[in-house]
Amino acid sequence: MSLFNFDFKQYPLLIVDDERENLRVFELTFRRDFNVRTAMSGEEGLEILNTEPIAVIISDHKMPGMTGTEFLARAREMAPDTVRILLTAYGDAETLGQAINDGSIYRFVSKPWSPDELQVTLRRAVEHFAAERERDALLRELGTVNALARTVNQELAPDRVSEQVLSALNGDLGFDGASLLLYSEANQTLKMERSVPLGDAVDAATAGLEIAASGAPAFIGAMLRGESQILEMGNLLEFEKPVREWVTEVAADSVLVTPIPGKDTLLGALAVDNRSGSAPVGASQRVLLEGIAAQVGVAIQNARRMEDLRQSRLQVERADRLGTLGTLAAGLAHEINNPLVSIHTFLSLAGEKRSEDDEEFWGSYYDVARQEVDRIRELVSTMGRLANGSEQDALAAPTSLLEIANCVVTLVEREAQAASVEVVVDPASEGFKTLCVREQIHQVALNLTLNAIHACSAGGTVTLGAFLQDPEGQARAIVEVRDTGEGIEEEDIERIFDPFFTTKDPDQGTGLGLMICHRIVTDHAGTIEVASRPGEGTTFRVCLPHREA
Repeated sequence: MSLFNFDFKQYPLLIVDDERENLRVFELTFRRDFNVRTAMSGEEGLEILNTEPIAVIISDHKMPGMTGTEFLARAREMAPDTVRILLTAYGDAETLGQAINDGSIYRFVSKPWSPDELQVTLRRAVEHFAAERERDALLRELGTVNALARTVNQELAPDRVSEQVLSALNGDLGFDGASLLLYSEANQTLKMERSVPLGDAVDAATAGLEIAASGAPAFIGAMLRGESQILEMGNLLEFEKPVREWVTEVAADSVLVTPIPGKDTLLGALAVDNRSGSAPVGASQRVLLEGIAAQVGVAIQNARRMEDLRQSRLQVERADRLGTLGTLAAGLAHEINNPLVSIHTFLSLAGEKRSEDDEEFWGSYYDVARQEVDRIRELVSTMGRLANGSEQDALAAPTSLLEIANCVVTLVEREAQAASVEVVVDPASEGFKTLCVREQIHQVALNLTLNAIHACSAGGTVTLGAFLQDPEGQARAIVEVRDTGEGIEEEDIERIFDPFFTTKDPDQGTGLGLMICHRIVTDHAGTIEVASRPGEGTTFRVCLPHREA
């Protein structure tokens, strides 16, 4: 650290001596260059040390009551970062050695001291204190930045990224205020996304703030070039109008604005300020803020990619559901048409029978017609749920897996008849309920059942089951789909859940169904077990953690 352009008066010195004249000489000698405090005893020195920050302590050794070494040892406990110097005229090697060895003093100065030599010693002591404080601050900042980088790069929600970054800037790094603005490339505008402290006057006044290139071309241009800017209140009239209005609302001596870089474009900007009156922010904080901005840029891009991936996955799932519905569409017409025959016949005869006391017609025939109406309503309801399911984040609810199995058997009846395959529910199935997202598990069971039908030859059988198991005290809810089909080759079993892998003809499948089943089950913290041998059929077991309502 250079001796030039360094304000030593920022760092107070405390001289402790029981002789008033010595204190007066010291003060007169050094007050021009240093900020000097004095005390006539160790007790008085400790009181001063307890009330204000001191950079360097210079203590006489021989004092009544508390000696200089005792005082400096106590001072070390109270303010370990303070630089401690012992003045002694006695050359007591044992005392000095003990003080140096236990770390009580930084160095000692013999009496009588030379003003020039002592001034050099004091300057080095102050610089040592300042350098140590700066190093500690840098280490704290580095630790905060590293922790923040780890956190935001693991965070996949954009709102959480901005919350954590601004919280670190305002809390851990000590800026009075911090803001995140996001850039819209379409209209070349920076828009305020979030500001802290939340709810203060600045946050309220700058909510929805927009700085467009049309109104602030120089400011936006600097952001696009990756240049940080220090906006000082004293230069307010030099700023473009939107920037001037922003700085006025913040009402800080200085605002440091740093662009958030993206891979190919500007993502936004981070801003910090001293709105509460702390030390102005400036060039010394620029490198720190630019480093954080770079991490924020990576985190924002990762979060946006994950959101795009989530939307793409939802589209794929919807396409798969619609494909499944397309497979069932012809069967649905048949399933509705059959009960309509019974209903139509009942209604056609009802006019003639209304005055007759026909017990069979108004009893059993009426019940049949009503049941068929319920059957149609359930079919339509099920198809509607399958078409719309998973569009939003669904909530788990108590669900009967046996009811799902029965519903699937009803839905695939036409498909099974066309393939001459029998689809049944295992009579050993259990009627328990478990917490899950019903329509998602329904989709899994339906996909697995349709695959099983396609794997069977004419005369084959597909069996659905719902079971509750408790191996080693961990209850599992099981949906099982067994078929007597052609089975799966051993080398293919490991690949069946891969996207676009299929053993079907191109017009019979996309290879996405099992991948989606696997993803849904994984989201439920479950697993899919597969057991198969060529020519002996296949069993899929969907195992979910059993949770009661």
